[in-house]
Amino acid sequence: MAEVGSYLYIARKDLRRAELMHGEADYCASGRFSEQAVEKCFKAFIEKKGTADDYKLMGLHKPWRLYDRCFGMGFPELSDTEENILHKLADYYYDTNYPGNAYFELSQAQSSEALELARTIVELTGEVL
Repeated sequence: MAEVGSYLYIARKDLRRAELMHGEADYCASGRFSEQAVEKCFKAFIEKKGTADDYKLMGLHKPWRLYDRCFGMGFPELSDTEENILHKLADYYYDTNYPGNAYFELSQAQSSEALELARTIVELTGEVL
């Protein structure tokens, strides 16, 4: 069980929100919460397994860069497909959340792939911490 208020605890809450939003066909919100769950899982791993030099990564909001560091510290390897989705998550968070030329609506399929990746990473993080 993750400690209340920890990165992993909040990641699990974000995953539940992503699932709820996906079920309500709010695919943009589901994608954003999926991204947040993934980001917080990697930060949980860095917090537990990293060094003092890794502290600067805690303010980073690029899931693939966080994963690169986690993988270097022993986090399980993701498949090529999962890594491809991981690279999209920052766009799912920023570009569906703010107006402008980059704004877009997530499709059901995009939301589903983000949600599935978030489930996988939350599960893996729980296993390795």
